[in-house]
Amino acid sequence: MSKTLTVEGDVNAADTLTRLTGQGSVSAPSRVTPSKAKKIKTVLASFSVDGAAQGSASFLLRLGGPAVMNGEQTIVFGGAGTKTAQAGSDTAPIINGLFKLQDADIEITSSSVISLSAEMMGEDLGDSTVVVTLIYE
Repeated sequence: MSKTLTVEGDVNAADTLTRLTGQGSVSAPSRVTPSKAKKIKTVLASFSVDGAAQGSASFLLRLGGPAVMNGEQTIVFGGAGTKTAQAGSDTAPIINGLFKLQDADIEITSSSVISLSAEMMGEDLGDSTVVVTLIYE
């Protein structure tokens, strides 16, 4: 049995907890863990930053809520740095790879709500979007 949950959200300020509750055109996807699921097997995460501000930051994922056994899990899944564009030029593109945590083995309670949040830690790089997929087993 393998089921997934994908959520996304806009993280637009440094050091601010942002709940990931959307899913593209779906404004409120179910965050109830599948029945018979016992753990999160794989975590996939990615982010993009517009680089409107100069600085550097790391991105943090928090998995919690009543579904996560043994307390909230915190995972660093990427980082980026930007510098202010010079007059007459564009900012350099920020390209981030996909973060993949295989064999995460995070124990969960089936049919319970899971909470996913992201944070930009460090300096505010401008607007960013975070997307996370959980693969249950």
